[in-house]
Amino acid sequence: MLEKLKAYIDSFNEITILTEKDMELEGIEFYLVQNQKRIKLEIISIHEEYQHYKFVAKYSNRIELHKEYYIVDNNDNYTTLRSGSIIRCPEFDELYKYDGPLGAEYSKNKTIFRVWTPVAKEIVLELINKNKKYKYSFNYVDRGLWECEVKGDLEGYGYLLNVRVFDEFKCIPDPYATASSANGKYNYIIDPDKLYKMKYTKPHFSGSYTDAIIYEASIRDFTYYLDNENKGNFLGLVEDHKTECGESTGLNYIASLGVTHLQLLPIFDFGGVDDINKNEQYNWGYNPEQYFVPSGWYSKNPDDPYSRINELLELVDECHKRGLRVIMDVVFNHVYKHEEFPFDYLVPGYYYRVGSDGFMSNASFCGNDFASERYMASRFIIDCLKYYTKVFNMSGFRFDLMGLLDIETLNKAHEVLKAIDNNIMLYGEGWNMNNPLPNELRPHMYNHAKVPGYAFFNDRFRDFIRGSQFDNFAGFAFESGKSLFDLYNIVLGSCLDYYKFKDPSQSVNYVECHDNYTFYDYGKTYLRLDESYVLDAARLAIEIVLISEGIPFIHGGEEFYRTKQGVENSYNTKDEINRIDYDRRDKYLDMVNTLRDIILIRKEYECLRSKDADEIKAFVRPLEALIDNNTFSYVLSCQKYNIFVIIKNDYEEKLIKLDNVCMIFDGYHKCDKPINQITLNAPGVYLFKGEKSKWS
Repeated sequence: MLEKLKAYIDSFNEITILTEKDMELEGIEFYLVQNQKRIKLEIISIHEEYQHYKFVAKYSNRIELHKEYYIVDNNDNYTTLRSGSIIRCPEFDELYKYDGPLGAEYSKNKTIFRVWTPVAKEIVLELINKNKKYKYSFNYVDRGLWECEVKGDLEGYGYLLNVRVFDEFKCIPDPYATASSANGKYNYIIDPDKLYKMKYTKPHFSGSYTDAIIYEASIRDFTYYLDNENKGNFLGLVEDHKTECGESTGLNYIASLGVTHLQLLPIFDFGGVDDINKNEQYNWGYNPEQYFVPSGWYSKNPDDPYSRINELLELVDECHKRGLRVIMDVVFNHVYKHEEFPFDYLVPGYYYRVGSDGFMSNASFCGNDFASERYMASRFIIDCLKYYTKVFNMSGFRFDLMGLLDIETLNKAHEVLKAIDNNIMLYGEGWNMNNPLPNELRPHMYNHAKVPGYAFFNDRFRDFIRGSQFDNFAGFAFESGKSLFDLYNIVLGSCLDYYKFKDPSQSVNYVECHDNYTFYDYGKTYLRLDESYVLDAARLAIEIVLISEGIPFIHGGEEFYRTKQGVENSYNTKDEINRIDYDRRDKYLDMVNTLRDIILIRKEYECLRSKDADEIKAFVRPLEALIDNNTFSYVLSCQKYNIFVIIKNDYEEKLIKLDNVCMIFDGYHKCDKPINQITLNAPGVYLFKGEKSKWS
């Protein structure tokens, strides 16, 4: 049941008042009250609704949202005036946008705490030190900014924010905090000068996206089943545990493949796990809770605020030492449990999208969609990206459900981050998911021209080569009779047809990632194919990924036929399903070496890494004499020679007659074999090098 009255500020000149159905309406009047001063409101409309009457009243005086107001009727019924949909008005963003510092600014003499909320009525800082609590009031400054300055050296103190927006105080963490106790019990004040100092610079990278080779890994998956001191933690990835065949593990293994970028699954603080009892729950990490704080689940000492930050800093440093740039998987399309997230207590309703029905939209399928298009929400995203780029030397960001963000925010982020690191990489999931943001403002792959600095996971590439369980078909790698015209466009960067990306640098080519079936499980579990057939198809698929124009993307373990025991979505299952099985790696070491070799080939021949669509159109052509339903060939014209590519997906013998060429990849390994003809009878990618005059 409603109270007698409820009242909301819905715009800068209108108040909505709801009354119970049994109230006497004849002669009713409403007054705006502040500091015992009454101002009569002009009623401009009345609507009878299911449970109440809805009055819309006009006011002319400016309401300062951080102050207390009441609505009273002429029968002395009253209610607190609450902020309503005014927080979603464009004028609200314009009036309250704030670009100064937020969070805790530490110095030895004092710490200044800053919080943004135009609608809070009171904020009280709660400091915690040695089980003692101290409270200090914030002062409202301007444009939604609240400040609290506390004298003295507060290093090591915990803190929380007590915020009153309506009637009750809510105790919340600081959304801009950079340090935390285990499980986010409270935030910490730290001295930034005491953080780990990096020893190594970022490895050289040209800045051309097509020169990158991305490898996706989970901290937990890659380390938990090793007999290491820090297994399951950030530094567990640094430790090297040799297997029986003498192969390395962790970072040393990943670096040995020759990849250029390591993409880590979410490493900020996330929910769905217990930082202390680490084995009670498993989660990939797409449950963001404290964006500026490294994950406590991945820290050997999650209650030590320096430890969890320094461990991540050291991990990134060790990646740089091994020639790996680091890409951070970020989740800005939703927050975990929005009803517990600080945003809902600071500015209720501002940070999340609302549909035409008045309810929060849920295109993310996580209970909320982050309103990235609003000024301070957009700023939050960019601030977070800047923080990890500057402090942790991140070399790129992979955006989860990127299509749910907005074009303006992504373009601004690109501009800001390029100013910090001109060679930064930005890409994400560009699915077009229906949500309240107009289609023309969504950064999905069909709007790729509006976000030229971003690449997109190419689901058409994945589905064509692997197949799709959603549309129930097998892909080219499984010997299906796919259109060779489509194959031609896909291996040439998807910039000639269909998506028509501006150039190959917008196409992230992959057949497997952390989501959905692994390639091996797709063949074994979904298609129910024989083991040997699936292994050959998986080898062919990863080879196509590496020789295609665009950005090759490899899911950790894909190179040794990773299996999750047929589990299609393992985000919260258990370690036994998600772990990296190094015994399996050793068993299929020949396939690992295939990947190493074809990576060397890709790096050696620039024509496999074309940078723009015009170059591809000018210097690539199919060879019609060597095209049938299962064998496809084309020529790449390089500066000094031509590269002849054959892609075959069946076991039928095919005699290939060539004139004075050299085979450089035989479907399994890098080689250097002069030949005039060859019989191919197995699936694979075959590469030949010839004189510039050949096939021109």
